[in-house]
Amino acid sequence: MRENGLFVWYGYFNDYRKRIERIKNAGFDGVMIWWEDEEGDWPISRFEMVSRAKEMELSVFNIHMAGTDDNAIWNTDNFRREKHLKPICQTIEEISDLGFNNLVLHLCEYGKVPDPNLPLLHSIEALLPYAENNKVTLSLENTWRADYLEYVWQAFPGVKELGFCFDTSHANIRDQFYLIEKYGHLLSALHISDNDGSGDQHRLPFDGNIDFSNQVLPYLKGNNVPFTMELIANPKQFPDEEEFLRIAHNRIVELAEEMDAIENEKEEPTKELKKDIFSLFPF
Repeated sequence: MRENGLFVWYGYFNDYRKRIERIKNAGFDGVMIWWEDEEGDWPISRFEMVSRAKEMELSVFNIHMAGTDDNAIWNTDNFRREKHLKPICQTIEEISDLGFNNLVLHLCEYGKVPDPNLPLLHSIEALLPYAENNKVTLSLENTWRADYLEYVWQAFPGVKELGFCFDTSHANIRDQFYLIEKYGHLLSALHISDNDGSGDQHRLPFDGNIDFSNQVLPYLKGNNVPFTMELIANPKQFPDEEEFLRIAHNRIVELAEEMDAIENEKEEPTKELKKDIFSLFPF
């Protein structure tokens, strides 16, 4: 069965150390970490987040690039664009030093976004040497516009440092399920959650209208990328955090078991009609 994981922030405001322990106790194999220090009532550095996950014997399946100005990566303002690229390069080096090789990256955000442009390609061109030197895959996530991904992949065909992070909820909002069918061979990370199509609600699988059995799972065949969920719990609906995690784990295991069934499906051998030797004679 495929490994399964959870984004380390899933909707409850509490100490990371408690969250990571509860993730482990719920049965998850690993986590995804947002690469930014947590501040406030329970401060913890991003480096300590990794250490704590390792102490709990949880794998870190991928790191998510922090930032709130994702539209800067394609911006025609060179100063703004270069300012955005510096922390990405720093993150590539930091996670490589820790032994990780998968960084999830956005190419655009929500709202009015222009057609993909040359500054976007210049940004990717600037990032690729860092990715190559540090042996890090840039898992490009489907967000507001799918054509941004296709524009980059077509401009840099066969570049192994450019992978694909498929987000099921984003696909449901923006009608992007064709991406996993067309570019599944580039898949390097998964964000699994559900919604009703009206917004990025980060619900548990099967609590929205995504048809995982037909829209997602068949196109993951032959790929061993861990099933990582990106959820935001509603504490009113799930007041017990540990119960929410138990349900979440059960849901992802259910998906993984269905995936196993798909992987194990074998085409029925063609049954050749056996000719009766006596049919060769006229009597």
